[in-house]
Amino acid sequence: MSRTAEHREDGVLPTSELKVVVGAAYAALKLRAAKIDALNVYPVPDGDTGTNMLLTLRSVMEAVAASPDLRGEDAAKAVSRAALMGARGNSGVILSQILRGACEKLGHATSLDAKTLAEALGGAKERAYSAVREPVEGTMLSVVKDAAAAAQAFVEGGKSDPVEVLREAARAAHESVRRTPELLRVLREAGVVDAGGYGVAVILDSLRASLAGEAPDLEDDDESVPDEDLLRDKVEHSAEEAWGYCTEFVVSGFSGDPDEFASWIHDVGKSVLVIPDEDLVKVHLHTQDPGGAISYAGSFGRLSGVKVDDMEAQTRARADHEDAAPTSELGVVVASRGSGNRAFFEGMGAVVVEGGQGANPSTEDFVRAVAQTGARSVILLPNNKNVVPTAEQVAGLVDVGVEVVPTHTIVAGLAAMVGYDAEGEPEEVIEEMRDIVSGLRCGEVTQAVREARVSGREVPEGAYIGLLDGELVAVEQGVEDAAMRLVERMLEEGPDVVTLLRGYGMDEGSARKVAERIRSLDGSVEIEVKDGGQPLYPLQMVAE
Repeated sequence: MSRTAEHREDGVLPTSELKVVVGAAYAALKLRAAKIDALNVYPVPDGDTGTNMLLTLRSVMEAVAASPDLRGEDAAKAVSRAALMGARGNSGVILSQILRGACEKLGHATSLDAKTLAEALGGAKERAYSAVREPVEGTMLSVVKDAAAAAQAFVEGGKSDPVEVLREAARAAHESVRRTPELLRVLREAGVVDAGGYGVAVILDSLRASLAGEAPDLEDDDESVPDEDLLRDKVEHSAEEAWGYCTEFVVSGFSGDPDEFASWIHDVGKSVLVIPDEDLVKVHLHTQDPGGAISYAGSFGRLSGVKVDDMEAQTRARADHEDAAPTSELGVVVASRGSGNRAFFEGMGAVVVEGGQGANPSTEDFVRAVAQTGARSVILLPNNKNVVPTAEQVAGLVDVGVEVVPTHTIVAGLAAMVGYDAEGEPEEVIEEMRDIVSGLRCGEVTQAVREARVSGREVPEGAYIGLLDGELVAVEQGVEDAAMRLVERMLEEGPDVVTLLRGYGMDEGSARKVAERIRSLDGSVEIEVKDGGQPLYPLQMVAE
């Protein structure tokens, strides 16, 4: 049964129909995701083009399933926002903009005719190109451009069948995919076509079939896929692209100068995408300092969806289709945020998984990091109570021994690392680190994101709160005041050492005042101040 729609006064995109159309695209892409992944020239974590595009479409499916009654512009906005929030990797972010551009046209349409579809493809092309500061031809950008041009020419030639306009767009997309090696030397040298472009062609095929009421064509096509013998050569070729960390996050409630923000992000990274959408901004970049980028972004709003992959460390393991065999006895993996904290942990011998409050790392992130240690036994420090359950799942997914020392704050993780000895007996080191953690008192200062009543106390939105071992002990209007109240409680048991971990939102002068307050209360306490750079928590403290 054809899905070409009759005239509608309230818009052409009810989510009930979107669910069917997106579901068809998702199913077609899922069948070919492995092939699309194999087309990547660069065998790096950011290179799973098929998987990243699939995850983006899955977010859209979930959104339309959750809001079945939306129509027209509201439905289009729901799709656009879901695609952007769920986008993974460079290809996923660009796909989200292709969907956004199409939906902006479809959301105002009253009939799903050939002209509307051609305009939607034109909007998709415009949004995709505007997302990239320096567009590169021979990529998925070229493919969507050629598909849009073919659809427009089809309509201008007097054709009016919407199914046929999508057939023409898909045909042009496949031709464009086959031409990508002519436009991009790196594809030509690797003997492949562009992976993202092929994904776009697959999606257009599925949309045509869905609109026509047909089952999608699942027969294989002739886009080039490299054989296994090319993979190792491709690793050598990818040295520059596998640079640094693939870093992604969303800034919600964005407040600040968007041009200044985008310029700073472009200055510190490669393969940069900065996509604004009303009050949020989606960011993708490759950088040597993911913590710095994340901390900077945290000053513009609330962070979510933080994802960091070490591309350099994983390139060769991916090409060999296996992780390196264990080469040492004991390793440690920590979850942390902030460039200063990353440097502290790495300096003490840890492999760092970027994540924590508001940006929980995945089990897969931990599994990869465990492999990166090259150790037979690995200690995990989650450094956040919400990350502990994720860390506890890792042991059943790897072939090496894993023990979780359940640290609940970054500063507790730093204290625990004092007991780490890479050459020690694993059981003894784990016991020592657990003993250290059990004797700590940990304090945090953060800002309330909403009004609440906690332990009988009113907490206004925007107030600074002090938490001691998870218990609310201070509610103040200023960050310094909250820190001072927290310090008073932390010193009640007479600690020997207090470490202050300064994060984003507390300047050096304020940190010095807190340290001076500690000295005034107990002159015998040894005080250490570190610049961690963690977002969300202007100050973390630990008393030992």
